[in-house]
Amino acid sequence: MGVTISVPDHGAHVADDQLPTRLGGMSIDDAIYHTVHGYPGGVEALAPRMRVVAGTLTNKANPNNDGHFMRPRELVAMQLMSGDVQVLHAMASALGYTCAKAAPDQAGGNAMEAFMRLQCAESDFTRAVADPLRRMERDASAWVTGAEQRRVEYTAAALHAEVDHMVATSRAHMRPAPKAQG
Repeated sequence: MGVTISVPDHGAHVADDQLPTRLGGMSIDDAIYHTVHGYPGGVEALAPRMRVVAGTLTNKANPNNDGHFMRPRELVAMQLMSGDVQVLHAMASALGYTCAKAAPDQAGGNAMEAFMRLQCAESDFTRAVADPLRRMERDASAWVTGAEQRRVEYTAAALHAEVDHMVATSRAHMRPAPKAQG
């Protein structure tokens, strides 16, 4: 759902610039550890929900234990049961991706409604980007504020979701493939 344009810090900032505030990247192992131990009630509460013995979950979540590890199904179960998806974000970050929760389709399969919603989202995104640019054009010493950046990111994510919905709606309206003659 999210659209992100990444510029490495060395390309966007000079040596004495203060870097923007953002969440630091977490390793996948650390994310697993913090998800398991940060769950209300800790390992003892999460393990039964995952149908795992608490000692086994402790070993699998220990970043210093090379003998135990979580299988992909267990990682998904852990995140579903805990409601904590920092492992997903750590994996995406390690691969150079970002991820965001998908928004449900609001067009209900109606192609014209999906197209209209896409155009509205594009307009919202354009306005979110244009407003700070207009202000900076008037004042060359101005910077994009945190609130403006959050608005850009929010509208970009909404635009991306609407693009996905439009693609899915268009695909749903394709003519069925002819049946093979046998």
